[in-house]
Amino acid sequence: ATVCDVRLETGKTHQIRIHLAEAGHPLVGETVYIRDFEAAGGALLPAPRLMLHAATLGFAHPITGEPLRFERPPPAEMSAWLAAHRT
Repeated sequence: ATVCDVRLETGKTHQIRIHLAEAGHPLVGETVYIRDFEAAGGALLPAPRLMLHAATLGFAHPITGEPLRFERPPPAEMSAWLAAHRT
């Protein structure tokens, strides 16, 4: 597994999940977009949840146009899973 920093240009639903799965690198904990990966003999890593986290969200305020930015650290269970699987 590899930790990735992904930046979206649009907010299409499941964009990250679909593109990574189609590239042969489904997200850890993915249960939907894995058919082709499994058919190709790929081995999935078990996880308690989908290992996807929006660390930063930014957009312009709809009335003032002021740029807004929000940041959150990964949830504790994600951090614990990552720490347990680092090599």
